[in-house]
Amino acid sequence: MEKEEMSPELARVHAHLCGDGSSCIWKTKEKDRKFRAVIGYYNKNQKLLDKFRSDFSKLFEVKMKMRENKEVCVKSIRIFTELRERFGDFGSRKWRIPLEIKEANKELKLEWMTAFFEDEAYHEKRYNRLKTKSVNYNGLKDIKEMLSSLNIECSLTGPNCDSSFYLTIPKFDLIRDFEGFTKEPARQASRKALKV
Repeated sequence: MEKEEMSPELARVHAHLCGDGSSCIWKTKEKDRKFRAVIGYYNKNQKLLDKFRSDFSKLFEVKMKMRENKEVCVKSIRIFTELRERFGDFGSRKWRIPLEIKEANKELKLEWMTAFFEDEAYHEKRYNRLKTKSVNYNGLKDIKEMLSSLNIECSLTGPNCDSSFYLTIPKFDLIRDFEGFTKEPARQASRKALKV
């Protein structure tokens, strides 16, 4: 895939890889292949899995395998290399939002944030606020900057006792830009420990 302008599909794929995605590379003992690499996305929400697979296939012209209806993945050094060279590390403590997304138009910013929040945020309906917990302070700071650029109030607090931070959006139901966004109150388990 030649480097193309940022698209809604690429923004969503990047966001999900920062959220519940994984990417890793390892040495093999195979004679004809020194390394193997895999890119994956884990989620219990079938609609999100299908959407990620559709976006990924459109961008890279590959078909991702579905595993137990909770994970999609593909083995490809080419794609792994393209993603790393363009966006850097997707590790839990290392991912960042690139300038081409941070400085994009409103629609692309919302595509990225909505996709990321679908993985990482939880809606505290009792207090009408959306909270995102992460060990990546700089990544959350990037999101805060994007929210501020859209005049959406938010706060970034921490570190907490487990070295995590909270990004909180108050009065969430009143934000028209996220109208229609739904999220279960409890976070689903993710595979962040596998991310490199």
